Amino acid sequence: MRTTTVETFHSTLIACFLTTTQNMLGSEVKSEVCRLLERNGIPTRDIAPRFNEVVEILTKVFGQSARVLIYKTVYSLYEEYSLSPGFAFYDSLKDQIALLKEKVVADLLKPKHSSNIDESIYIATRHQGMT
Repeated sequence: MRTTTVETFHSTLIACFLTTTQNMLGSEVKSEVCRLLERNGIPTRDIAPRFNEVVEILTKVFGQSARVLIYKTVYSLYEEYSLSPGFAFYDSLKDQIALLKEKVVADLLKPKHSSNIDESIYIATRHQGMT
């Protein structure tokens, strides 16, 4: 089955969030964060499409310090797509995710560490555009 660019973007955002959470807070706290989200109706697979809700929940629990976790997640997401994160700490992170998603879909960008991508969607598109 072919993985779409949006599905890949979502899985990459989830991976960046989980990795950042573990690196910053440890595996036990990461597990608790996942349980907290689950109790609030957001299973791990829905973290990316419902990321704004994730931010709201984390802000209620951690206060403004949740912004550090979210900022580092978005920063690592940009790095995963080999793009320079050209935004400041207090810029709208919601807008930064939307801009990146648009760029990923428009340019068919792929993340550095994704092994489940069907390469043919990138190769076919590049060849079609060259003819």
